[in-house]
Amino acid sequence: MDKNTKQLILSMLPKWIAVSIIIILVVFNFLPGQMRGVINLRPELIPYQIIPIDDIPNYRLEVGIELMFPYDSDLMLGQQYEETLDIIYKRIEYEVINPHKNAGVFQIDDKTYHLVRIPYNGMSKDYNSGWQ
Repeated sequence: MDKNTKQLILSMLPKWIAVSIIIILVVFNFLPGQMRGVINLRPELIPYQIIPIDDIPNYRLEVGIELMFPYDSDLMLGQQYEETLDIIYKRIEYEVINPHKNAGVFQIDDKTYHLVRIPYNGMSKDYNSGWQ
């Protein structure tokens, strides 16, 4: 290695160190933002059914929404629980009215939820009814 090559390498060394430090800082700056998405990857599934509530069958079919409990509501208290249920019911109503606009995962108070529609098969909840 001649003297000019050695001097060139030594003059480039601080620049390479500075560039590598900048690259490391940029990578670690964006890494925590990506890790938050990985941590909150699994949404809570909320199963629900659209059930008929017609007492007298007529030309209009009246339906209701039935949530299949339990879903994780242990940490919610009072008004927060009621407001979360209200938002979930409104979201279900929106998806029933606009079936082509299923958005999938949605977020309430930094917690993600996903609605899962279970088909109504007409069975009673009392599975032993009528049997001896």
